[in-house]
Amino acid sequence: MLPQNLTDTYLEKDRNFLEGIHPQKSLSLNSLRVLVVDDNEDCSTLLNFFLEDYQAQTKVAVSADEAIEVIKIWKPNILISDIAMPGKDGYSLIRSIRNKEALEGGFLPAVALTSYTYDECLSKVINAGFQELIPKPFEVDELVEILVKLTWGT
Repeated sequence: MLPQNLTDTYLEKDRNFLEGIHPQKSLSLNSLRVLVVDDNEDCSTLLNFFLEDYQAQTKVAVSADEAIEVIKIWKPNILISDIAMPGKDGYSLIRSIRNKEALEGGFLPAVALTSYTYDECLSKVINAGFQELIPKPFEVDELVEILVKLTWGT
């Protein structure tokens, strides 16, 4: 057993370390319904974890087709979608959503998440129907700020 002063020192170091990797959040997503679409399980799990930590409600889809089914049933407030996915990519997904909205009304704000960050990517993402592009790896606070801006306009 360690002496009390050493135990206190270790506890203080642990507390500082944890606060450093998990800073206090000034933003909350306050039950925002976020659909995450990514075929990479690690990325979708991380996104799900971070968004729930900011009080969002989340659903994860691993393909464009699965995302369309989730949208029909769950009615998310915002979409975060990877671009590069096997089969139908994120561009196909957002075009499908925008075509449906043109026929039936409504609007689902959408954020593209991709590790491709070449110059033409932003214009291609916007032209396809996304409102924002976030490169991987991403900063959680930046992502949350964008979600807040797109859904609540603040």
